[in-house]
Amino acid sequence: MKTSLLGAIVALTFSTASFAQSPNNSPQGWMWGVGVAASQDVYTDFDNRIVPIPIIGYVGERLRVYGPFVGYQLLQDDGFTLDAQLVPIFAGYEEDDSAVFNGMEDRDFSFGAGLSLRYAKNGWTYELASNADILGTFNGYQATASIGKAFRTGPFVIEPSVGVTFQDNHYVDYYYGVTAAEATATRAAYKGDSAVNTELALAVSTPIFWGGMTRFQIGATFYDDSISDSPLTDSDSAFNAMLMFSRFF
Repeated sequence: MKTSLLGAIVALTFSTASFAQSPNNSPQGWMWGVGVAASQDVYTDFDNRIVPIPIIGYVGERLRVYGPFVGYQLLQDDGFTLDAQLVPIFAGYEEDDSAVFNGMEDRDFSFGAGLSLRYAKNGWTYELASNADILGTFNGYQATASIGKAFRTGPFVIEPSVGVTFQDNHYVDYYYGVTAAEATATRAAYKGDSAVNTELALAVSTPIFWGGMTRFQIGATFYDDSISDSPLTDSDSAFNAMLMFSRFF
């Protein structure tokens, strides 16, 4: 069973925490950790998820690996960082995930490859990123733009952020569309168009527990009409939360 929103939580957590940091500004070596994520989804009658997340990773001078997330620093200069990235696309469903999918083909997980450009100064972080499907699952791409601000209070860092994600028509049609062969009397055929979704998040991080980094994050995604109008969905927003602990060996 899969959920696209859970993937969004994991991706956002890694990108705003250690995954997108410059290796020159963070410790290097192998790391491990554990986490738990709770998420909703906009698919009709799709159960809320509470999922444990094991974490294993490596931070080198340029190479960073966090489970299935891989980043390689191509350039860093005066607050700008350009990375090549390989990222999992935690999207899709199986027919038995909800009654709304009865008689439909499963929609599969994929991987995306692309670039990320970040600029960080005075606690502000601006990021542009894009990746394209490299497994031929939906043959499309996604792009994101985000801005966040870190506030330090004692041993805690509080990070609100806002972002928008563009998903092209191939992505939306594959994961939210209904083909003519899948249409029924209660589930009309639907061809998805491109979407722009808005994401809000608030994270709190601290190094005070057990010699590692603890991070709690809550967030919400507000979906474009091209997704909320799908006969497979019954909402235009969903909420998520994650608690994560990681430390270097």
